[in-house]
Amino acid sequence: ASALAFFIGAVLPMLAILLPPAEIRVPVTFAAVLVALAATGALGAWIGDSPWLRPTLRVVVGGALALAATFLIGTALGTSGVLFVAGDRFQPNPARAVHAFCHCLPGRWHQMSVLLSAASCLAWVTRLVGAASEAALLAEMEAQDRPAAGALLFLPYLSGERTPHDDTAARGVFFGLSHDTDRATLARAVLEGVAFAFADAQQALLEAGAALCEVSVVGGGARSALWVRIVASVLDRPLVVRAG
Repeated sequence: ASALAFFIGAVLPMLAILLPPAEIRVPVTFAAVLVALAATGALGAWIGDSPWLRPTLRVVVGGALALAATFLIGTALGTSGVLFVAGDRFQPNPARAVHAFCHCLPGRWHQMSVLLSAASCLAWVTRLVGAASEAALLAEMEAQDRPAAGALLFLPYLSGERTPHDDTAARGVFFGLSHDTDRATLARAVLEGVAFAFADAQQALLEAGAALCEVSVVGGGARSALWVRIVASVLDRPLVVRAG
């Protein structure tokens, strides 16, 4: 309560003075509280008592990026990774760290597997090997006549892992390095490692009773046609890349 009072009484007034209302951003937890207060009229009373808050203040809450982008059934291949499925029943799988929440659509629920590191792994290995950019490293990798990373394996747990391990202490691994390993092979192993992490996430969803059909893929990683093909092959299902 004291934190909320400080936020409304001190932080919001300063933001209201410095920024137009459209540019004010608040943490989603506070935003949810503010919406509840607005619905009951309590927020209006607070604003009316404040000499700093603008009377035209509007409270608007948006959805989380991956949830809003995937919406029904989809894969978000962004900084982190998400495999999202909508259904008509509450089907959690806490033992495998599968999220289950009410959907934004009435009478619907969603299940979600989360990888804490996905496309961020490619950004990391790009910095590690000193490539000019992620795109340049991908081009270098695709120019090699190698169908796979071979014996080189990568575990993408650079920030721990959620689904299915739920382990903050999990760490990333390259296994199978040799004198012949070059940076293109490292990049290929990263793409494959993330893809197999999605396979773990998919299995956790299936164990929870999820029904997967057509799967859309969004996010920065979806710009790589090769990476999408690798993920589709590992998941053994077609992926649809959405425009935009």
